[in-house]
Amino acid sequence: MEDKYLEFPFDFQLKKSSISIIGIGGGASRIVNKMQVYELPDTELNVFGMNRKEMEKLSLPHKYLIGADGLGSGKNRNLAESECQKILPSLEKIITDKILSCFIVCLGGGTGEGCIRVFLQKVVDMQIKVKLLVVTLPHPSEGLEKRDSALRLLDEIEKLADGIFVVDYDALSCSTISDLYNEADKKIMSFVNSFINLIVKPSIICFDFNDVRSFLRYYSDTKFIDFFTLSGNIDYLDEELNDMLKHLPTKYHTLDDISNLIVAIHYNRDSDEDIVRKFLDMIVSDDIMNKLTKGTQTKWTMIHNSDMEKNIFRIDIFTKCN
Repeated sequence: MEDKYLEFPFDFQLKKSSISIIGIGGGASRIVNKMQVYELPDTELNVFGMNRKEMEKLSLPHKYLIGADGLGSGKNRNLAESECQKILPSLEKIITDKILSCFIVCLGGGTGEGCIRVFLQKVVDMQIKVKLLVVTLPHPSEGLEKRDSALRLLDEIEKLADGIFVVDYDALSCSTISDLYNEADKKIMSFVNSFINLIVKPSIICFDFNDVRSFLRYYSDTKFIDFFTLSGNIDYLDEELNDMLKHLPTKYHTLDDISNLIVAIHYNRDSDEDIVRKFLDMIVSDDIMNKLTKGTQTKWTMIHNSDMEKNIFRIDIFTKCN
């Protein structure tokens, strides 16, 4: 009974969802488990792992054990790749009729690296409309060979995804390993939650799944996505956005390199109408949007968020480059 408990979903009565978020391996599974707090509508959370003890600690109803012994991959990528072939029927059941599948994987481990290519290929074969890939890259302290292997794999599987978001441990400024992992988890959770919200949350402006799909697939030569988020009152955001624009050229060489852009504004619709109007003028009519959108394919949307304080705004910016 215990094997079946982990091989198949705990609850077969859950509402049919159109989006699947799938964590592969111990680290990614813990991240997806934390994402339950977002309560994303029309979204199903699933995890796959080879370590039974790690899986039993997760509270998610949909968790799948890869391999018969449950002892983990032992960092053996080939073993994980071989064993995950056997659980493809479960993956197929998860992604059937989905419009978007988002895979989260921490590269550098055996399970994630061994399974991600097989899983992505299955999604491609099933012609899922959008394949989103979210990965972490190992820190150089874990060994240059491990990091180089992860980078090679990412290069190989890039063609299987429509969009890729990367969190590089080496780029995070943290004083301890624990802080490093926590910061990476926050970045992944923030990105995935914000991106999925573009689809599942009703938009005040005419914005839908096709806008997200075109952002991922067209007007850009790269699959990689950059993500920025800011929140606060109108004065704070005015200052921070202008400061961000000053630093974007160092990241992309020039602002003109940005080929595709989505700006999502989150706010509480009970906010003061005059403040909302002033904020929109600042974003859409003034220099901020003009600077960001010069020579780019631009989309923007507004999303009501009842959890936000009145007169406080959050801006999520998704960019792709030539």
